[in-house]
Amino acid sequence: MGITEAGGLRSGTVKSSIGLGMLLMDGIGDTIRVSLAADPVEEIKVGFDMLKSLKLRAKGINFIACPSCSRQNFDVISTMNQLEERLEDVMTPLDVSVIGCVVNGPGEAKETDIGLTGGSPANLVYIRWQTGE
Repeated sequence: MGITEAGGLRSGTVKSSIGLGMLLMDGIGDTIRVSLAADPVEEIKVGFDMLKSLKLRAKGINFIACPSCSRQNFDVISTMNQLEERLEDVMTPLDVSVIGCVVNGPGEAKETDIGLTGGSPANLVYIRWQTGE
């Protein structure tokens, strides 16, 4: 299933995610086609990100990041851009949080495999330790 002529990269991604996501959440469909007026590689990335967000596919890194605000202790936007670019070939399923402040960071980081948060006087890194139990 797909949405024909969804639009450009940003607007088409939003339209496809809403339209296809609602159907997939109801268990409808076993094949998706994302159609964007963009590089076909972006269509594939959007499709996989959509499936990851719905927890229907575990391939690659699922990033959780905060919006920009005055509490950030580091440049979250730049950090996210670099991480997405450098780690796009990683296929191991991981949840990674990038939260710029000490207010929301520790709670978010506890729910992910790897978490980077703002802290004082330095930034903090959380790594989920699994004992195999």
